[in-house]
Amino acid sequence: MFDDEPHNAGLALVFTNIDPVVVRMARDLLEAGGIETFIFDDQAAQILGSTVAVKARLMVHAEAADEARERLKELGFTS
Repeated sequence: MFDDEPHNAGLALVFTNIDPVVVRMARDLLEAGGIETFIFDDQAAQILGSTVAVKARLMVHAEAADEARERLKELGFTS
């Protein structure tokens, strides 16, 4: 689904958005369900404003990626 998934640290990309606030909302929902998350590039997205140049990325442990994507889809979060 995502071509830019990092292959280091066992993390997988599950959601991306130009608005870091939306990414943090998705993070909060996943963490409330017990899925540990990590946000990448949110500061860069804030500094540059709403631009497609740098999107904030929501990452999870690879083994939780399918469940996280399904939960986000059910809640209406789409990349």
